[in-house]
Amino acid sequence: MKKILLLSITVLLIGCNQGPNKSKSSKYSKNSITFQENTLTLTSSYSKTSREEFVKKLDTIDETSKFKKIALEELKKIEDKKVDYEIFVDENNVENYVFIYVCDFYLLSEHRAAKVVSALNRELKDESNRQEVRYKRIHGRFFFTPESKVVKLKYLKSYKKQRKFQTEYIVASQNGGVGLLISNLNDIDFENSIKRLASK
Repeated sequence: MKKILLLSITVLLIGCNQGPNKSKSSKYSKNSITFQENTLTLTSSYSKTSREEFVKKLDTIDETSKFKKIALEELKKIEDKKVDYEIFVDENNVENYVFIYVCDFYLLSEHRAAKVVSALNRELKDESNRQEVRYKRIHGRFFFTPESKVVKLKYLKSYKKQRKFQTEYIVASQNGGVGLLISNLNDIDFENSIKRLASK
């Protein structure tokens, strides 16, 4: 059963391509980055980094941090998709990062998107149990623009006094799509940027 769920999630996540990320606040409009011929705008402190540099920066985190291990697990999850991806890290704190990955086009209906949110939620709960962290779903929804359909799942993971926010997006359009895994300590999920991306 679990294998079927994971397979269905994998198929559904194969529906993504990247676009512009812009927020209404000026602090979100200072750092434009190109990924797969689309423009993504993050906060000014984010910059593109290699896998090796990301891992090296993670090594500077205290070994007692549960989220150091989780970051590496999340990176492996993206790598296991066997698709092109890029990593963007907040220069002020390596625990704030964005993974962006390419997926083939997949048609999302409202009914299918609801199933994706539910299945992804179950998968993330399983992950948090394995990681021995508390898991709280904050937001999970499906919305659309004339150009794209978007699945969003946001949650909080906590361990003792440590906590992190994580948001996953699937943006599907007829030109392809993009998947984003956004992880940070400050409850930023870049939804305004994703809406602009979906409207491209």
